[in-house]
Amino acid sequence: MRSAHLTSGPAAAVRALAVAAIALAAIVAIDRLPQPAPPSTATAPPATGPARSYGQLLAQHDSALAERRERAGERPGEWLVEEQYARAALARARLTGSYDDYATAEQALGRAFAHAPPGAGPHLSQAVLDLALHRLGPAEQALAAIDRYAVPPDPGERAEIAAMRGDIAFYRGDYAGALRRYDEADSLEPGIAHFRRAIFHSKMGRADLAERHFGLHEQRLAAADRHGRANVELQRGILDLDAGRTRGAIAHFRAAGVLFPGWWLVDEHVAEATALLGDTAQAERLYRDVIRRTGSPEFMDALGALLRARGAGAEAETLRRQSAAIWERRLRQFPEAAFGHAVDHCLAFARPGCALALARRNFAARPYGEAGEKLARALAESGRPAEARAVIERVLASGWRTRDTDRLVHRLAAARSAR
Repeated sequence: MRSAHLTSGPAAAVRALAVAAIALAAIVAIDRLPQPAPPSTATAPPATGPARSYGQLLAQHDSALAERRERAGERPGEWLVEEQYARAALARARLTGSYDDYATAEQALGRAFAHAPPGAGPHLSQAVLDLALHRLGPAEQALAAIDRYAVPPDPGERAEIAAMRGDIAFYRGDYAGALRRYDEADSLEPGIAHFRRAIFHSKMGRADLAERHFGLHEQRLAAADRHGRANVELQRGILDLDAGRTRGAIAHFRAAGVLFPGWWLVDEHVAEATALLGDTAQAERLYRDVIRRTGSPEFMDALGALLRARGAGAEAETLRRQSAAIWERRLRQFPEAAFGHAVDHCLAFARPGCALALARRNFAARPYGEAGEKLARALAESGRPAEARAVIERVLASGWRTRDTDRLVHRLAAARSAR
């Protein structure tokens, strides 16, 4: 018997899509951490002061991007200017999640490398971009090039490089190696790895340590950094959501919204948690608003699940076609970044063959716990429960332990006993 019942029912469908959003929040949060620029290429922040809302910060990024674009046009062939343009696009991409912003950054970096002299170039910026797009091998190569510089980076840059190498180890499933690299980063700049440690411990079933490191990270933030402080509240809400404390999660999400109003990622999480509490009408309204503002296929899929659950199949199918087209474009544009989320799209619409093919590629690109969970789910939905159990057992043996891992283990066990 196929294991399609692993995720049957409206609540389960919403939760399955919520997992993708939680993963997205964690990645956006990691990629959003400030990346130090070499002194020769540092870009000045917008001059309008600390942003108090998403709209204000987006306007600042738009202004900075336009300025860097104009400067790059006026000074063709100067690789440092192109790197500044790339960094402005990358900063906007971290805020918006836009693949087009990432493409702008990639194109600018390509021009920068084309004009850089031997032994130089925007390698740190390239590594940041590659890691954001889940390209672990290229990120590692870019960091290795920095090791060959005639003049070594300063301690702050070396701390960030060590932390990024910790991220690469984490996504390769080398959790001990990740912690060693975070230790190295902290030895160079004490406290730089608190946020990364918090994410790490949240995935190892150690919510108390995760909360402790989020608190320590928060202490390092400037009081005026409303975006950073809202991000900590968002992550605390995700911890509550993963523990099944949905009302507590909403309280944190709303606190994040007060700190930094208009941030789509916060509003989406309120929608997700509201749906889990059963207020699907309000969740639909919130998702529609977020989709209007972002055009995100993840949220089209989430709204589609709610619509199907209440019998609005025609509108759900329209959303499915729209999101499918976006996923296909993203998979062509930046496949490694899209694999994991596209798996959830395929599973949400009962396309196990599509899900399994993408899950295998996702796990090959980043063989860590979450990718293993997705592969196990896709195997189970494809009628291969024995293989699914083998994968999830390896995930558990690695130390990875989330509530969703436990749910999958129990469902696989129940499906086995029901045969």
